[in-house]
Amino acid sequence: MIKCIIVDDEPRNNEILQSLLETYCSPVAVAGIASFADEAAKLIKSKEPDLVFLDIEMPGRNAFDLLQDLRPINFEIVFVTAFDKYAAKAFRLGAIDYLLKPVSIDELKDTVEKVKSRISGKRNNERVE
Repeated sequence: MIKCIIVDDEPRNNEILQSLLETYCSPVAVAGIASFADEAAKLIKSKEPDLVFLDIEMPGRNAFDLLQDLRPINFEIVFVTAFDKYAAKAFRLGAIDYLLKPVSIDELKDTVEKVKSRISGKRNNERVE
């Protein structure tokens, strides 16, 4: 099971993404939802997710500010945003994917498969070490 957290300041976007994950991405379990960067930081530290679905522009501090505070980052990041202009920066920070809203079900499924592969590889490496 992949434990995830959803971070978006729009409650409707959180509901939609949670519903899509529950319906189409069975390996993913939503462990929590946050609407702001500070709330997300606390939730991420307490829940220790494998994956964070992260909106970029939020009131106050943005996703990049949040990630700066959480270094070193020990979870996978998938940005879910309405803005394509941040993609290069997102990938430099180690994002596994960058989904534009509205999220396509097929793209979400593909992203979850990428995350599943990466997490599986990390877990295998940890066992070997």
